[in-house]
Amino acid sequence: RSDGFLHSRQKTKILKEREMALRSFKSGKTPILVATDVAARGLDIPHVAHVVNFDLPNDIDDYVHRIGRTGRAGKTGLATAFFNENNMSLARPLADLMQEANQVVPAWLTRYASRVLHSGGKNRRSGGARFGGRDFRREGSINKGTEYYGGNSNGGYGVPAGFGGGYNPSVASAWD
Repeated sequence: RSDGFLHSRQKTKILKEREMALRSFKSGKTPILVATDVAARGLDIPHVAHVVNFDLPNDIDDYVHRIGRTGRAGKTGLATAFFNENNMSLARPLADLMQEANQVVPAWLTRYASRVLHSGGKNRRSGGARFGGRDFRREGSINKGTEYYGGNSNGGYGVPAGFGGGYNPSVASAWD
C-alpha cells in the first residue's frame, strides 16, 4: 500500500481471489458466500437458495437486486433480513413489496410501516415496467447522505453503524 491506495499488483491479486471465491461458490464447493453489494447486480449465480441481508440498504431497488440472487429461473428462494428501527425509511416500501409478491407481511413490519411519514414521495414506489410493474429507480431515501446504512455513528456494542445497520441492543424484540 502507498498512501492508502492499492498498487495495481495488489488489486489484481484481490480480483483473482474474489473470482476464485465466486467460482468455488458457483460450483458448490463453498456452500456460503459473504458478499457486498457488488454481488447484488450483474452476477448470475444459479442455485442460490437463501440470501441473508445483515445490513439493509436504504433503497428498495437495491434490496430487490440483493434478494434477486435467489429464486431465479422460476425456482423458489428464501430471503432473510435483519431489520431495526434505523431501517424505518424502508418499512413502507418493504411491506408494499411483500404484499405485491403475495407474501405475508409480519405485524411488526406493518406497525413500523404505519409510522413512516411519506414526505414529497420519498421512498414511494412509482409506476413503470420493472420489478412487478413498478419502477424503483425513481425512489429517494430519507436517509440518503447519512452514514451509509445505520444513519447514526454508533451501531451498538461500539460498532460503527455501517456494520450492522446501527443495531441498538436496548430496542425491544420486534418479533410478534
